[in-house]
Amino acid sequence: AALAADVLLMATWGPTYIVTKIAIREVPPLTLAALRFLITALVLLPFAVAAGGLKRLPQPLPIRDIVAMALTGFVLYYAFFNYALEYGSASQGALIQALLPVGVAIAAVIVLKEKLSKTRVSGIALAVLGVAIIVVAGKSDSASPNPLLGAVLMLFSVVAWSIYTVQVKRLAEVEPTVLLTAIAAVGTLIQIPLVAFELARQPQPLAISTQGWASVVFLGAIASGLGLLVYNRALRLLDASLVGTYINLVPLVGVVSAVLLLGESLEGWQILGSVLALVGAWLAS
Repeated sequence: AALAADVLLMATWGPTYIVTKIAIREVPPLTLAALRFLITALVLLPFAVAAGGLKRLPQPLPIRDIVAMALTGFVLYYAFFNYALEYGSASQGALIQALLPVGVAIAAVIVLKEKLSKTRVSGIALAVLGVAIIVVAGKSDSASPNPLLGAVLMLFSVVAWSIYTVQVKRLAEVEPTVLLTAIAAVGTLIQIPLVAFELARQPQPLAISTQGWASVVFLGAIASGLGLLVYNRALRLLDASLVGTYINLVPLVGVVSAVLLLGESLEGWQILGSVLALVGAWLAS
């Protein structure tokens, strides 16, 4: 069951890069993020109620912490993530996301004063070098009109998620499903004025196809909703280090999906950078 949970995680999180790439063809980035939050909150809600609801949160409610996590882990992260995939390729985005363990490790050192072993420091250096090669080797085309901008935005998403992860560690004793539901709901509320501004600038009303809605539902219900529930369960069944090893394979699944389903390709230098980034991320975690 534990192994199946990890495989399910890779299967749901790996394709998010290509699904997002498909969705933003029809749905503006901020609107897509808001719809994803809303669906995620609705999927998690019955599980949160079953877990005890708001009673499981610290009293008085840590409103400031929840808002801060909604900003970093939902609003900023997915804004950067979605815009990055609008300007860059899905494979590039997936590989840059391999820096997540690196970002979390650095944030933990700065905020939580954790210590890094020589192996993790070497992994961080290797991953950063690999991503630098990927960014420099990126080329623009119709599907990725500005790969450099896309890379920078994806790096910002890594920073946002790293800060969010450290924030979550401070509330490690709180029931995770209830906390995630509250964060998703607050994130949705924060997005409302941003979405209104974004839609007001659209030259014509949105016309989302069946494929577009299917992409949105997959991202909100499966990737975020089901994915987070499975992730929490995997952490309870397995050592965090083992779960982390499987999570490090998610960018690889994302790259393979982009190559097979979107027809993207990797040049020689990008392949080298990919290997360095993935190995470095594994060492850093």
